[in-house]
Amino acid sequence: MASNQQADTYRIFPRADTRGKPHDHPFLASVRLSTHESDGNDVTPVILPGFPGGLFVAMSTDRTFQFYAWDDIAAAA
Repeated sequence: MASNQQADTYRIFPRADTRGKPHDHPFLASVRLSTHESDGNDVTPVILPGFPGGLFVAMSTDRTFQFYAWDDIAAAA
């Protein structure tokens, strides 16, 4: 995932490359989240309470953290 800070969106790309092209990661989708000019994010596939499919965390410029179920974001791709 890559943050588009000015648009308050995240662009989603596959983790795996295109077969035989190690630097080819085609664009899959763009999702709008509640972050504002995100200054950082992270994702974990670990099962956590309330997040059975993993967790995506993003931080806005005002240092507010938003938590999202990874399953919801992955479904957008």
